[in-house]
Amino acid sequence: MIENFKTSLKETTISVIPICILVTITSILLGIDYNTIISFIISSFLLILGITTFTFGSNISMMIIGEKIGNKIIKNKNISLILISVLIIGFTITIVEPDLKILATQLTNIPDIVLISTVGLGVGLFLMFATIKILFKLNLKTIIIINYIIIFTACIFLPNEFIPIAFDSSGVTTGLISVPFILTLGIGLTSSRTDKDTKSDTFGLIGLCSIGPIITVLLLGLLYDGNQTYDTNIFTNNLPLINQYINNFIKSIQDVLIPMIPIVLVFIIFKLVSKNSFTKKETKKIILGLIITLLGLAIFLVSVNVSFMKTGYLIGEKFTELNNESLTILFGIIIGFLIILVEPAVKILNEQIEEITNGSISKNIMQISLSVGGSIAVILSLLRLFYNISILYILLFGYLLVIILSFITPKVFTAIAFDSGGSATGSLTTTFLLPFIIGICTALEKNIFTDAFGLIAIMGMTPLITIQILGIIFQFKTKQKIYKNIDETIIDYDWRKSI
Repeated sequence: MIENFKTSLKETTISVIPICILVTITSILLGIDYNTIISFIISSFLLILGITTFTFGSNISMMIIGEKIGNKIIKNKNISLILISVLIIGFTITIVEPDLKILATQLTNIPDIVLISTVGLGVGLFLMFATIKILFKLNLKTIIIINYIIIFTACIFLPNEFIPIAFDSSGVTTGLISVPFILTLGIGLTSSRTDKDTKSDTFGLIGLCSIGPIITVLLLGLLYDGNQTYDTNIFTNNLPLINQYINNFIKSIQDVLIPMIPIVLVFIIFKLVSKNSFTKKETKKIILGLIITLLGLAIFLVSVNVSFMKTGYLIGEKFTELNNESLTILFGIIIGFLIILVEPAVKILNEQIEEITNGSISKNIMQISLSVGGSIAVILSLLRLFYNISILYILLFGYLLVIILSFITPKVFTAIAFDSGGSATGSLTTTFLLPFIIGICTALEKNIFTDAFGLIAIMGMTPLITIQILGIIFQFKTKQKIYKNIDETIIDYDWRKSI
């Protein structure tokens, strides 16, 4: 286990260091105060430790729980019991997502508990639909097309301020906790199948779970006024630096501990109901893993809450003062690419894809494709901000392209693409990139809810396009390889033996 931790620490350090260097140099050049810069450097080291600790803990706890539950419930003949189980699991793993809490606290006229519960219900319902899809072998593409037609139709009847919030709510649901859980649940649900679609049906659950919150939050928009106010004071803190870290660590432990209770309860109930599902050794390993996961998540939250949000916001403001859109976009391209490299949920997804496909889809090529998608998302978000482009135009055109590509791309890549979109919108997107866009939006005196919010939604959409394009390239190269092998066989064949 120690060797796995060391390997993960090395990989995370290599991923995070470029962001640290880029942001630190940019902060110095833009004239940001040294206290903020020092805080960012300290937080970067905490970020590395937090991501590594969380990933390590998740691998030896939640990943095992998810797969075991998936294996067990799929053997149950009672469909109703299966669906109720996944509904509870979906709701439970969503309400603990730190990104969702961060987003909820930024909305003034919707109580945190209302938004979080609404999003949790959306994930639970669509995890249930995803299970029905697996059990009855329904077509993922058809389900997605129908749901997005419903979503864009509903947008006609809602205030413009609420639409970006609904799409962003979708992005923050699939993060550090839910991605490994849903992935392994999907593996468990398809474990008893041996048909040709088993591999492609293993993926797609995260993508479907990302649709649910859009619909439920859009329905919530019918009950609440679209007029929102945004308090930029959340980016300022005048306490001494050491006090900020101590206070945030205590708060982060509380924020993580309370929502982790439902996951522990699910584990305990499942262990009691299904005897012999876990050995004593596995049980001890899972308990240790859950404690490590909690600690890693708390450290991660401290790093982003103390410094990353504030630094992102200040950099956005400073870039606006330069009055150089090209330079701002260049920074956005680089930071968008690098942030996807760091996202823990992306790492977990890529490793699972490489393992399930027996290495035919490598985690490195997946990572590059996703990072390119991240860069494109930031470009689109900045252009939208600079030139007053409606988020609906970008999302409508983008998802139309996604649907068209789904008819060309291999089935497994379409499923992987939708999972990738959900995984790419992680904590760094919420706590650095979104404040960066908000900083620019504030300096330009624009509406934060219509012009800045929506970044997470776009960040969740662009990987769908890049991964499906990767699938088309993969298919083309595979066919080329087959034809080449056939040609070589014909050339090397000794025709005289057949005469």
